[in-house]
Amino acid sequence: MAATQRKQGSLVFSIHLTLLPHRDADLIELLQNAPKGCLSGVVREAMRNGVTQTTTQSGTNEPEPEIDMDDLGMEL
Repeated sequence: MAATQRKQGSLVFSIHLTLLPHRDADLIELLQNAPKGCLSGVVREAMRNGVTQTTTQSGTNEPEPEIDMDDLGMEL
């Protein structure tokens, strides 16, 4: 598989991917629900981490915001 190298050093791979609905339903859902312009980021995340519920839901590589739990505890 040949890659094209861009001036800044990144490599571009163009592929054709065949997915079977009964075997690859999670991947199909992930790709179909990827926000416009974010497909490559979604694919990179899935390749690195596997397809998870959070990958399918978020569709981005952005970390989730921190939860403020200061008011949840109680002092004894």
